[in-house]
Amino acid sequence: MGSPGSSVRRQTVGAMPWAGMFRPMHSEPVSLRHLRRLCFDVVQRSPTAAELRNLAGAEPGPVVERLVRSREAMSAWFEEELFYFLLLDNFRPRGDTIERIPARLQQGEMDVRGVLGEILLSTGFSLRNPGNDTFVTVVLEQCLGYRVQDARVKPILAAGKRVYDGKKDKFLGVEAQAQADLVRIVIQHPDCTRHLLNRHHQRLLGTALPNGSADLDRVHGDPGQFWDVLSGWLQSPAYMAQLDQPRVKNERQFLRGMWQDLLERTPGPEEMRNLRNAMQSMADPAPLRSVLAKVVLDSGQAKLPGPDETADPAGFVTECFRRFLARDPGEAERATFVDAIAKQGATRQHVVRALIGSVEYRSY
Repeated sequence: MGSPGSSVRRQTVGAMPWAGMFRPMHSEPVSLRHLRRLCFDVVQRSPTAAELRNLAGAEPGPVVERLVRSREAMSAWFEEELFYFLLLDNFRPRGDTIERIPARLQQGEMDVRGVLGEILLSTGFSLRNPGNDTFVTVVLEQCLGYRVQDARVKPILAAGKRVYDGKKDKFLGVEAQAQADLVRIVIQHPDCTRHLLNRHHQRLLGTALPNGSADLDRVHGDPGQFWDVLSGWLQSPAYMAQLDQPRVKNERQFLRGMWQDLLERTPGPEEMRNLRNAMQSMADPAPLRSVLAKVVLDSGQAKLPGPDETADPAGFVTECFRRFLARDPGEAERATFVDAIAKQGATRQHVVRALIGSVEYRSY
């Protein structure tokens, strides 16, 4: 790889080098719960109605590949990386080069190492982390996983600060004399690959990347294989074993999921920024989540499940549970909602709001 952010020209999607390399690791058909978990982990939202129809019950290998290789997945990953580096709102990098990153990732024109280089050399990152001490500290901690308080890291920090200031020095064993040199050395270091993989291993599997993992050498040698590795993790027995252990949605997952469930779309950038900032301003965002659900349901734009709740209340309740909670209702749950519709005048908005406002909906 050349300078940070330089692309590695690869083949088009139809003839990508990963084609044919995939080997399924789990063969049971994808359940509703499994599909919901995959969607929230990969594209940061709940399944669309089309995905529920077409992917639930399918073989897991093609489902995982379809999600992981999608433009939406590349965009979701990139946005999460920006969030990881706190490049939000006014600090978010701008420009055509940045906006084209998800498309270039999907087309194989860019890899995750190049994306990290673009992020670290962006104006937004420099504004968020001004000065040699802050810049180098954040790079060492967030890219390499180092603690600058450690005695062994202090000399690395000192050398990095000199390099940042344009002074010639040896940084991580490599001669350097500029901020771009520092970034290039960091993103090409094995510890950068290790820390990146470890973050996503923790996110998807809940454990640290095992020592001696072959995935480290694989991705460090070819960063384009990052997506192959993620696909493998998402089909591993370790991933499947966690399907019955609910994970709490983060703010981005909750908002994108609720917009998908109620409006059949995800929030635009401005909507997401305003909604996220509103939720972050509250010590307990749970009441605001309920208010948001009511606002959307009362807007007249919500697209609620069929069939009609008065003609087939049991069918409507079942469809709501499957769409919003990825499971069928228990007999008692179904009976309670059907009774509320038949005898208490509950409308479909009441049923949906109850499910969206439930503790179970906050997890996936």
